[in-house]
Amino acid sequence: MDISYAYFSDIGNRPRNQDAVGCVVAEGHACFVVSDGIASSPGGELAAQYAVKQILAQGGAHAMATSDIVACIEDANDAILAEQARSPDRRKMGATVAALFIDRLARAAQWAHLGDSRLYHFRHGSLMQRTRDHSLLERMRDAGLPVNGISTSLLDSALGIHGEIAPCIAPRLPLEDGDVFLLCTDGLWNAIPDALIERHLRIVDKADDWLSLLRHEVRQQYASSISPDNYSALAVWVGRPEDVTLLRTGA
Repeated sequence: MDISYAYFSDIGNRPRNQDAVGCVVAEGHACFVVSDGIASSPGGELAAQYAVKQILAQGGAHAMATSDIVACIEDANDAILAEQARSPDRRKMGATVAALFIDRLARAAQWAHLGDSRLYHFRHGSLMQRTRDHSLLERMRDAGLPVNGISTSLLDSALGIHGEIAPCIAPRLPLEDGDVFLLCTDGLWNAIPDALIERHLRIVDKADDWLSLLRHEVRQQYASSISPDNYSALAVWVGRPEDVTLLRTGA
């Protein structure tokens, strides 16, 4: 099963980049991760790096069952908690995470997330599903409450919290030729609506070109912003999505 991918991580106009991106593609499996350090607490940048490194160390070693995925997310959380204990000035460090695990031999995928880093799944150029943010805003929407003035950055779950964590693990998904995944931090999805992300996918024939368009859109949106967020994205293409997305656009 062919897999192609592309990624970027942009500092924006912040003093440092607290996003981290990583991937491992092996013969029988693959793992892709994005993480966003919690900016309000010292050590967020390091927390994101810990998350990516820890998950890739396990997810990049072999195909993952659901129990393995839960364990590697918990291990990432434990690594961050251990650093909190070592460094009192980083006692509140934390990070969001979105991770995609692909079994290339079984042609199947699963994903996991905590916080508001997202994973989008497209099939034949159309958005099929995306992760739901672990945020106060999302909870209020689910409850049918007004959300005017509520910050998107108020999280109710992330790596680095004390006590039990409950990462959302998607069911195992059989892959089809033309499946596309986008993992991204909130700096990207806050700037680009889902419909525009989908629209750009339908007019490109390479993952790199798709991300170039998305990066340009974010820069345009943030051009007049005093302090735009870091923004990162990782695109994963299964088979030849361009054959179905471009055909669908023409139709």
